[in-house]
Amino acid sequence: MKKPVAASLLFLILVLAACSNFIQPSPTAIPTLTLTVLPTLAPTITSLFPTQTPDAVSSLIPEGQPASEWNGIPIMPGAIAGEGDEESYVFTIKATPQQVQEYYQLELGRLGWQPFATGDGDSSLMLMFTNNASATLTISIIEKGDQVLVLLVK
Repeated sequence: MKKPVAASLLFLILVLAACSNFIQPSPTAIPTLTLTVLPTLAPTITSLFPTQTPDAVSSLIPEGQPASEWNGIPIMPGAIAGEGDEESYVFTIKATPQQVQEYYQLELGRLGWQPFATGDGDSSLMLMFTNNASATLTISIIEKGDQVLVLLVK
């Protein structure tokens, strides 16, 4: 009985030997990722921004002839220059912020506008008015030297 087991075992080894590949596969080269840092020129922050802070008020100063009124709102008599569009009007005048405030409170009151809010700053005032038609008018008064810049926004 040992012969059939031995023969079977020998047959199994031969079959396995025939089925297996004794030749070892050659290793395949795997490329390695290489990163190369290239120098780039970065913009200098100082080249992107001006070295001086622009004066926001100076950009608003009008150059045209002042009107006598804008969208039904009177322009304070004595205005030096003024210009505007459908949404806003700006003018300059030699007056104090308080004189401009008193003028608009009196004149707008005569036209049916009611004071809504007032804001005070170091060198500026802001006045808000409403009327019966629920329209809102904002008046910003900014002192600049001996002149006042007045911005009307409706």
